[in-house]
Amino acid sequence: MHLLALLDPCVHLLYAAVQPAAAHVPAPLLVVGLTLPTRLALHPLMRRPGVLTALAQAPVFATVYRLFTSPVIAGQQNLLLDQSMLGAPMSAHLASAGAPGVLVLIGLLALLAAITWLTVLDARTHQPALHLPDDQPAEVVAAAERVRRVAPYLPWGSVLFAAFMPLAAMLYLVTSSTWGLLERRQLRTTAAA
Repeated sequence: MHLLALLDPCVHLLYAAVQPAAAHVPAPLLVVGLTLPTRLALHPLMRRPGVLTALAQAPVFATVYRLFTSPVIAGQQNLLLDQSMLGAPMSAHLASAGAPGVLVLIGLLALLAAITWLTVLDARTHQPALHLPDDQPAEVVAAAERVRRVAPYLPWGSVLFAAFMPLAAMLYLVTSSTWGLLERRQLRTTAAA
């Protein structure tokens, strides 16, 4: 049994919800439409961004991933897989996509890399100072400082991760990363006002 099969009840519900719209709304817009409410629901967590935000959206990401990689859902052919984005099937992977698909996937990966680069610059520019209690051993302070220096670069992991994901998952990551970058900037502006 596939580990993500645990999400099948959620996948069935989500498919039942989006299937009527799939005939009228392109699948890429459905992915964006699934991503934005998820990020909006996570907005309260963004006041203290970090691992909790990523963990909170992991089930949604996994459900969307399963939705666009399962050929059969609830005993029915998955009609979402028949859709494409600029000629690339929504389930296309970088390693197996054909001529038009690979260009779309490389373009999305490049867009995600650009957003990640902006996110890293933003994180480095607005990185808070390290505050530890005074009685900490030197090893703890040194380790905390190393983590503080490395932390802004962690978003590059999503670019590596996306290289192995289908187009729908890449689109989810691009949408979510863009939202996250804009949201952090908006929260800083609001806090400064």
